[in-house]
Amino acid sequence: MRKIIISILLIFTLLVGGYFFYDFKINKPKKEYYKNLSPKDLDPKSFITLFTERYNKRLTNFVTLGGEFPENWVKANDIQYLISIMHSKQKCCGYINIFSSYISNDNAEVGGFAIIFLNSYISQTKINLGLNCNPKVDLASIKKIETWYQKQMK
Repeated sequence: MRKIIISILLIFTLLVGGYFFYDFKINKPKKEYYKNLSPKDLDPKSFITLFTERYNKRLTNFVTLGGEFPENWVKANDIQYLISIMHSKQKCCGYINIFSSYISNDNAEVGGFAIIFLNSYISQTKINLGLNCNPKVDLASIKKIETWYQKQMK
């Protein structure tokens, strides 16, 4: 009788152990590690959307991106959208490069980013926001962009 009870306990232990091994080891999906966003993953409209949606959603008002902006990141079809928002003083998150050691409490403005992107397109230069950028609307820059845009429309 004793051998039967030990055999049943041994079989039961093996079955339960096998179930837990299968359920917890083999069947679990692998965890994906956090992937840093890069400017290459975004376009100007999705950049602005991301930075406005994350504003005041977290304790800090900045978005961390890794990598550089690609050449000719702003395309011709982005110009109309950027022109329409360049006057906007709507607050949004600031930009922080992944390698920055400085965290700013300052807020950025949507129009400030639009001005930087438009100036990059006009001068055909690569966008460089540095390690930390919280741009604001600048009326002198807006006037220059409006003058350029009116010349383009003729």
